[in-house]
Amino acid sequence: MAEVFVAAAPGEEPQARGFAEALALLGYKAEAGAPNENDIAKKADEAKVVLVLWSVAAAAAPWVAARAILALDRKNLVNAELETGTTPVPFHGAPKVNLVPKDRARFRKGFEALVGEIDKLSPTKADPSKLLDAVAKARAALLMKPRPERKPQWRLPAMMAAAVAALFVVGFGAGRLMQAVRPGELFATLPQVDAAPTSAPTEAPAAFTIGDLEQRGWRDIASGIDETMAARIKADAQGGDALAQTLACIGHMAGAAGFLPSPTAAREQCDAGAAQNNPAALYLSWVLQHESPHAGIGASVARERLAQAAAMDWTPAQVDYALLLAPDTSAPLEAQAEAGRLLLRASDAGDPRGQYHYARWLRDSRAGPRDPAAAVPFLERAANRGQFEAAHMLATFYRDGIGARRNEGRARALYEQAARGHYAPSMFNLADMLRTGPVEDRARAIALYRELACMRDERQIQPLAVQRLRALQQSATCG
Repeated sequence: MAEVFVAAAPGEEPQARGFAEALALLGYKAEAGAPNENDIAKKADEAKVVLVLWSVAAAAAPWVAARAILALDRKNLVNAELETGTTPVPFHGAPKVNLVPKDRARFRKGFEALVGEIDKLSPTKADPSKLLDAVAKARAALLMKPRPERKPQWRLPAMMAAAVAALFVVGFGAGRLMQAVRPGELFATLPQVDAAPTSAPTEAPAAFTIGDLEQRGWRDIASGIDETMAARIKADAQGGDALAQTLACIGHMAGAAGFLPSPTAAREQCDAGAAQNNPAALYLSWVLQHESPHAGIGASVARERLAQAAAMDWTPAQVDYALLLAPDTSAPLEAQAEAGRLLLRASDAGDPRGQYHYARWLRDSRAGPRDPAAAVPFLERAANRGQFEAAHMLATFYRDGIGARRNEGRARALYEQAARGHYAPSMFNLADMLRTGPVEDRARAIALYRELACMRDERQIQPLAVQRLRALQQSATCG
């Protein structure tokens, strides 16, 4: 029985099998293949993790979607994109990593993030000493044949979303799901989707809603825009749709598919959306002014729009405006108190950045209780949402017995969580905890120090890592 089942589109089984072999190097019991009707429900029930390799072909394959639906229902789905933007929208709630194999460095980071997600679900944990070999094997497997450059049509995710909703609302079990897929009903659940006019403003952003813009980073949103979607966004932005104008602002900021990378064009679209009091456009005006100071948005205008978005309870704006009001404990007491109120509101809304910064406020601010123990629950919530800074801070609390009882095991696990995301402070602290341990711990520490020693942008941690390697009579080789 496989712990990890790797699902791929028909015709892409060799890539899936090679990827499963890479996971096996790490110690997982993994198998792979294209979904088939006879064993789809059985595999979904047996596997601890269903890893779907999303590509253009996979996004268009009903049986791949059916397997993903069952895994999503069982909360054991992990998405891996072999082509950016191919994960259908209904599955965005499950973990998703980018594994486009062309960029070696980005692929390695994506693969390590994927291993972290698998570790959360599988009883077997990855062997870190085999990671480099596994990365090389997985990348080689995915490069076995060229992939088409085209992207799936924008309406396919929308139709699948309707189908998924319908399946679960009416309580479809695995058997009824099979019956729905077999005649093609999975992609034809709601006739009105096909009949919808192509110029409808509500369809301009295709899969994106105002909630997506609040909960997801603008670069993440940009990565999901393809040329077909871009044409729709541009048309509706020109027609005055504020959400489409905001998406067009993002498209130009990021140089997304179908958009010219232009800070000036981004500013024009953000201005148009902000004029309609769209909170995302107001907030992105602030972001654009910091990303591209010469875009044409003045600092005072950007600050005013940030404050307006925060007043509209736009959680990213609440966090950024709080940090602007009270960047440190030397800020006026009144500003610190207002920052605390903003951060609490963002935290209550479930924003992990808000939770992390509110925890810092509780620990450090002169306007707060200065109580590390009060910060712990907020750090826990943020760390559980993958906020690396929160995981690092909480790990340090447990390591040093600050605000919580000393717990080195918990500290190590939290440092490991953030280290897998290449958060340098956690990588260094984890290596310091491991270097005096057993042989395998020492090897892991050396690997971490070596990676840190090659991070030229880490001007404080990089030289410390070099010193640690010298003390261990080791050296770093940076490409």
